[in-house]
Amino acid sequence: MTTSTFTTIDLAGTTQPARAPASSVVVLVYRGTESDQTIDTADLERAVAHPLMAAFSAVQHHWAAITDARHRGRVVVLAPATAALGDPLRPLDCAVTGALISFVRSVAIELQRHGGAANAVFYDTDPNEPAVTELIAALTAEHAGAVTGQEIYAANGTDLGRLHP
Repeated sequence: MTTSTFTTIDLAGTTQPARAPASSVVVLVYRGTESDQTIDTADLERAVAHPLMAAFSAVQHHWAAITDARHRGRVVVLAPATAALGDPLRPLDCAVTGALISFVRSVAIELQRHGGAANAVFYDTDPNEPAVTELIAALTAEHAGAVTGQEIYAANGTDLGRLHP
């Protein structure tokens, strides 16, 4: 059994992707922002563009290690379930989370060529919840490469469908 090295990159901006050590597993954590109802150009840059560029940069930085890991390379993106399911009070978080879901699916398609996998996991209140950490351990296990491109909810009692107009 192979043990994986976890690289956690907090997309709130505390850790720069370039400084994170290379590994075969990259776990990206998006915690969301406490944005106001008013939206201007600066809000969009800080709340939307920065987290997406951080995710792209992190995966790009670790791409060689992930693809060279042959059947063990993994990318897991964590995000709040409320943002994934739609929250009318936090539209910027919902936009970022939707983009991260698409990003994970694109990365999953590319990683499949190398035997790797990418998934999105949505948490209730804290990405360090036992259900979330155990799910990450299962998704990053050597035998779990077939589970890829999925959005998985590990939220307590969260409605498992997206809100529709």
